[in-house]
Amino acid sequence: MIVCMRYPRGVLLVLALGILIALSPGHAFASNGAGDATPSSSELVESPEEFDGDVISFTGEAIGEMMTRGDMAWLHLNDDAYRDRNVEEGAPLGGYNSGMAVWVPVELTETIATFGNHAHEGDIVRVTGTFNAACPEHGGDMDIHASSLEVVTPGHRVEDPVHPRKLVWAVALSILALGAFLADRLRAHAEDTQGM
Repeated sequence: MIVCMRYPRGVLLVLALGILIALSPGHAFASNGAGDATPSSSELVESPEEFDGDVISFTGEAIGEMMTRGDMAWLHLNDDAYRDRNVEEGAPLGGYNSGMAVWVPVELTETIATFGNHAHEGDIVRVTGTFNAACPEHGGDMDIHASSLEVVTPGHRVEDPVHPRKLVWAVALSILALGAFLADRLRAHAEDTQGM
């Protein structure tokens, strides 16, 4: 004889909801092997309460300049679509720039050789530290207080040669603009002489 138990709907609903939450993409963050979450800057901005106070790992391109403040420093790490390769190197246009501010001991930054700018692709850096959704130490800004830093990929100079097709377009549009300017000046001159 088979005994069939009936569970109240509420219990089944709570179980189903728990399984859905556990399997949802928002909770399926990658791990670096040490159990730390590795969210993107978009995930941190969209769900800061999920990570507030947690130790996370974050990887991005070191851009701009390091701002030293005593024995600490600010870094900005971009993890956007151009982190690994920029448009000049063939990356497709992929949205906007995004990243995270990182507060880190100066001695950890000594391995960073190249910061990204118009002429350089910056070092790709992985930091591990505490994520603050609203850091009380830094005026309520969102940041990561890093306790470790590792250069994953060294940066390099960006080659941006002038492509012949772009040069042809630049010359052609310059001639067109000059022609439009001269035509406007001739028209204005003709109107002035007719009015006399």
